[in-house]
Amino acid sequence: MSNASGIDAEGPWFDGVELLKEKEISAVNVKEAKAKKIAIVGAGMAGLMTWLCLNSSGFHNLEILEAGQRLGGRVHTAYLEGGPSDYQYQEMGPMRFPETIQLAGSNETLPINDMKLVFQLAEVMNQLNDGHPNFTVKFIPWIQNSPNGLFYYNGIKKSDGLPPTVAETTSNPNLTAQVPVDPEVAKISDQITEITCNPTTMAAAAKNQFTAHKAWLDSGLGGLGGDDWSEFAYFHNYLKFSLNATDQALRGGPYGGIEGLWDAIYDCEYFGATAWRTIDGGLNQLPNSFYPHVGPITSMNRAIAKAEFLPKSEQVQLSWKDNYTDTTFQNATYDYVMVAAPFSKVRSWRFPNTVFDPTLKNAIASMTYTSVALQFSTRFWEHYEKPIIGSCSTSSDIPGIGSICYPSYKPNSTGPGVMLASYTSGDFGLRFASLTELEHVQYVLNAMIEIHGEVARQQYTGKYNRRCWVLDPLESVSWASPEIGMHKLYIPAYFRTENHMIFIGEHTSYTHAWIASALESGIRGSVQLLLELGLVDEAKAITEKFMARWISV
Repeated sequence: MSNASGIDAEGPWFDGVELLKEKEISAVNVKEAKAKKIAIVGAGMAGLMTWLCLNSSGFHNLEILEAGQRLGGRVHTAYLEGGPSDYQYQEMGPMRFPETIQLAGSNETLPINDMKLVFQLAEVMNQLNDGHPNFTVKFIPWIQNSPNGLFYYNGIKKSDGLPPTVAETTSNPNLTAQVPVDPEVAKISDQITEITCNPTTMAAAAKNQFTAHKAWLDSGLGGLGGDDWSEFAYFHNYLKFSLNATDQALRGGPYGGIEGLWDAIYDCEYFGATAWRTIDGGLNQLPNSFYPHVGPITSMNRAIAKAEFLPKSEQVQLSWKDNYTDTTFQNATYDYVMVAAPFSKVRSWRFPNTVFDPTLKNAIASMTYTSVALQFSTRFWEHYEKPIIGSCSTSSDIPGIGSICYPSYKPNSTGPGVMLASYTSGDFGLRFASLTELEHVQYVLNAMIEIHGEVARQQYTGKYNRRCWVLDPLESVSWASPEIGMHKLYIPAYFRTENHMIFIGEHTSYTHAWIASALESGIRGSVQLLLELGLVDEAKAITEKFMARWISV
């Protein structure tokens, strides 16, 4: 899959697949191709989507190798009491799906099309499971924003002991600290907004994220090329803003200006959504819907440590140890391997006698957040004079707290409630991971007491869940955040099959940190394998089934 075959890896790759001519392949060869032994390494959403695509294409010699003990990877719902139907949970991984967006100055509401992959997958799995209640995926509304979220900065509180709400700070500037802003810094901030939240760009991304990505690489930043300039270099070296103003404007971001602006563009699009959905009972319900189908072919606790291409048999040998104290490896060989594990783990693998193109090798070598959920005996935040119903609108300048999210499910219900009391990424996501679990939880509880008052101390049940992805031995990462030039250089490398291995996962897609990205990569990787085996009809069928909404040829 490359430009030579008419497939554009930088954007709408599916158009090129649609234009491919059928190859002459005999029925015997089709049978032989579909009998290939395929390993899918990693049972996250990319790996599960790959299984679905290949299984529906007639491949049944499939094995899923999962290092952990569950399906879903970084999809992780923490149930602090009971199960899905008890509604005492919080999402420690992905939480929600932006559905539609209404752009400023327009009455038009646009669907965010790439998120439709998630909704479509749920429909497919519900059909496969024939409505079985334990494996049905049901969507409910998610509340992303609330004017009553608390704005706690610089220690400012009202006479009632609570911080001002978001709405109050908007209407009354006296409720916020009046910090002088350098006009040059303000100008940089305004220009960032003009670039990343441009209504035309956002509309294009909502309609077709793939063509928007291609356009950004080719002609973003006024024709300079969007992936050729970091934020810092663009504003300081190209636009000639002072070093101090550039530092002040960008240093507060999670990566200090070393990235490009593409992440900020789709973040503005997604977080500008006017309607959101989540999964009733927790996002775990989505990977769990695969259990009846992949349970028998999934090997749990199988952490791959080595992958070696065997040129004589044209197979890949995967190696692992059943226990880290073992002195010998266990081995199995496969015709092809779909690598859905994050690069943070793959880069620790050994590849004996196996040479990759330097670009792909560097991609593997180069590609964090922390969250704490607390349970309280009631949803006291819903009983304020200005109640907070759902949302992640409460924020604070208390180090390491970030956003605070309240449950969107079952509003105004009685009984306990679970708050995502700390959701932070970047440097703080790393630094607070170094605390012991009890220290970290107590720190977060103290912050909730400072923000919400003594009611938080009185109603804390002692039940919590802490998830620092950098400490997870099976993940070591929360989501990919490529630096400048990595999309332009590395994405085409993922479209090449080397040593009978294909790399998938949200880190290989066009957007990051969203389930839709992982699903798209699984579709792309499956099509890549089908084309590798000459199964053009099957490749087109998968492309048309899941990518038809974007095909323009």
